[in-house]
Amino acid sequence: MSKYVRQEKSQRKHPVASSASSLIKAPAVPEAPRERPGFKGPGFLKKTVKQARQPQQSKASRIDPAYQVQLIPNADQQLLLNILRTTFPVCLDYETLKPILQGIRVALSEGNSEKAFSRLDWMQAYAVRWSSTRALCCATILLSIADELSEETHIHDFLTGTCADDSLWRIVCFGGGPTEVLAFAAALRHNQPLGNEQLPDKMPLATEDPSVASVSPSPTVNLYLVDKADWAPVVSSLELGLVTPPVLSKYASQSAHNNNLPFLHSSTLRTAFIRKDILTASQEELISIIGPAPSLITFFFTLHNLYNTSSARAAALILKTTLLAPKDSLLLIVDLAEPASETAVRTDGAGVEKGGFRMGTWLDMVLSGQLGPEDVAQKSPWKELIKDEYRVFKLAEGLKFPVSLDHVTFQVYLFKKG
Repeated sequence: MSKYVRQEKSQRKHPVASSASSLIKAPAVPEAPRERPGFKGPGFLKKTVKQARQPQQSKASRIDPAYQVQLIPNADQQLLLNILRTTFPVCLDYETLKPILQGIRVALSEGNSEKAFSRLDWMQAYAVRWSSTRALCCATILLSIADELSEETHIHDFLTGTCADDSLWRIVCFGGGPTEVLAFAAALRHNQPLGNEQLPDKMPLATEDPSVASVSPSPTVNLYLVDKADWAPVVSSLELGLVTPPVLSKYASQSAHNNNLPFLHSSTLRTAFIRKDILTASQEELISIIGPAPSLITFFFTLHNLYNTSSARAAALILKTTLLAPKDSLLLIVDLAEPASETAVRTDGAGVEKGGFRMGTWLDMVLSGQLGPEDVAQKSPWKELIKDEYRVFKLAEGLKFPVSLDHVTFQVYLFKKG
C-alpha cells in the first residue's frame, strides 16, 4: 500500500489552473464592448447624442408680465363694491346666481350675446361678476394715464376734469355699460375729491353781491354709452347708487351721519344710454354720437368681440371713427390679453375666410390704412401714446364681496388724434 502514498515532491497529474506555479493559465474573460458594433469604415460619422426636448413655452409665458400699479385706495374700491352689492342683491344668493352665471358663460362662448344680455337678471349678474373687477381695472388705467402722461396738458385736463372754462367733458363708450359707469365714477372720485364734499343741501346759496364767491361743483362729465343690448335699467340703478349716501345702522353716531356722503356728487357724472348696434351705425349716426368737440372714445373689453363678429365691419368702424373724431380726441382701447397662439381663421361679413391677426397687429394695420379702401391715406392721424399687449391688474388684498373676484390680464392702447 506504500506505493500509493504521495511523496512530498510528487506532482499532480492535472495541474490546478489557478495555481501560481501552474503552466496553464486561466482563460481570459472578454471585456464587455464599450459601444455597439457598427460600420467604422470611410465616411463614418459618429452620431450626436440627442438631448431631451424641453417643453416649448408660449410667448406670453416667456414674457414677464407688467403689473398695473394700484392707484385707488382700498377704501374707495370697497365702497364701489358695496354699491354693486346693495344695488343688485342677487349677488347675495349664490344658489340663484350660479346657474345664471353658467348660462351667461355658455351663451358668450357660443358668440350669442343677444341671449346673454336678453334678461334683466342676467345683465345684473354679469355686472356683479365681471363688471366689478373690470371697472376697478379700467379706473386704475385711467389714473395711470393721467399720471404717466402729465406732460400732455389736454390728456391730464380731460381725465382729471380740470379746465379753464365750464365746458362739459364728453366721453363716448362703444359697447358701454356698467363697467364704464363704475370705472369713470372711481376715477372721478379719486381725481376730484372736493366734488364729493359738496352736497346739494350743503352748498352755499348764491348771493347778489358779486364779491362773495360761491362754491360750484366740479365740472360735469357726460358719459355716452352705446350698445345693442339694453343696459339702461342697469346703468340707471348704478347711477342712483353712486349719488345716494350708504344706509347706516340705526345705532350709528351723529358724527357718522354727518360724514355720510355719496360716492359722487350728483352733478359730477351724467350718463346717456344709446341703444344701437355700433357695427351697423351710419356715418351720420356716428357724427351725432361723437360730437364736434374733442372727446374720449373708449372700447372697454369690446373691440375683440366686434373683431370676432366681423373683422371687416370692425375695421370700417375704426376708419369711420378716425374720419369723424375731432382733433385732440383720444382713443382708448382696453381688452383681455390674447393667447400667444391665437391665430384662428375668422370670416368676414360676406362669409369669406380671413387669416386671423392679433388685435394689436390688426389695429395697427387698420389705423395705417392697410385694411381699408385704396384711397385711404397711409399716414395715420393717430399718435400712439401707450401700447402694452400684456399687463396684469391684481386685486387689492382685503376686499370683501359675496362673489369671487379674479385678477385681470389685459392689453391697452391709447391714441391721440393730431
